[in-house]
Amino acid sequence: MSMQRVIVNVFGGPDQLTVEEVTEPLRLGPGQLLIDVEAAGVNYLDIYQRKGLSPVSLPFTPGLEGVGRVREIGEGGARNSLAVGDRVAWINSPGVYASQVLVPAAEAIPVPQAFTTAQALLFQGITAQYLVSEYRMVRPGDRVLVHAAAGGVGQLLVQWLKHLGAWVVGTTSSDVKAAAIRAVGADAVINYGQDYGFLDELLSLTGGNGVDLAFDAVGAATLATTLKALARGGTAVSYGSASGPPPAIEPRQLVPKCARLAGAALFTYVADPSELQRRAAVVVDAIQSGWLRMGEGTAYALADVAEAHRAIEGRGTQGKLYLTPKPKTP
Repeated sequence: MSMQRVIVNVFGGPDQLTVEEVTEPLRLGPGQLLIDVEAAGVNYLDIYQRKGLSPVSLPFTPGLEGVGRVREIGEGGARNSLAVGDRVAWINSPGVYASQVLVPAAEAIPVPQAFTTAQALLFQGITAQYLVSEYRMVRPGDRVLVHAAAGGVGQLLVQWLKHLGAWVVGTTSSDVKAAAIRAVGADAVINYGQDYGFLDELLSLTGGNGVDLAFDAVGAATLATTLKALARGGTAVSYGSASGPPPAIEPRQLVPKCARLAGAALFTYVADPSELQRRAAVVVDAIQSGWLRMGEGTAYALADVAEAHRAIEGRGTQGKLYLTPKPKTP
């Protein structure tokens, strides 16, 4: 029996991602599920790990998020009423760029059979859920800024905020992406091109008042200006660093507007499996209700993993990217 997996032996660029055949089977432990991977989500965290910017030991197989079907259940692993053949998703099990993976049963999220692959990949949906829920109670009429709004999380944030009644402006780097942001309901879009200049246009759109809440996944190129875009008592949430690590912010920079700056990390909010399941259920319900649309996503063969990484780093993507391993062969 054999399986395929992506391996990184040296930190660096996309060319460090290689695919290998493995003949030794995964060892199923107590409380674990052995899963045949349908799709492995590609996220910016994978890029950081490949570059050596996030703590991980070499060699390693990237990927934390996926969807697939249960092949075997380890001792004590019959959690959540799961059975062999069930379709499940997960968001924090290392080594997902592979045709098989081991997942703790308590962290396996049942997903409807009718969900498309993009709908069943829940990392970005759960990210949007906790971001919208934890930092400010969003009220109808609140003005909210979403950077990188054409990305996977960005499009979901726009939809979630509109569902709550907010006025939403999204930023992006191209006219094509701007159209995608409008399509998911944004009230206004700022195309900041390659220089990330957005403050003047945002202040004009808000009558000089700024925004009550801002979500910044860009980091180095935008965060300092994002703080200037806040209204009195506004909150900025830093949850990514696509352009590089965010700059150091001194408390005195927040004083004039009594602004707030929060650092956000998904895994802090889903460390307890019961909390993960609760948040995931909210996302699944939103998708089933029809107001949260996941889009079709973009699929890459496992062998094209380097191309997928180049695409997400090159800011040329919209929505979800994922890898499709070939099935395990007997």
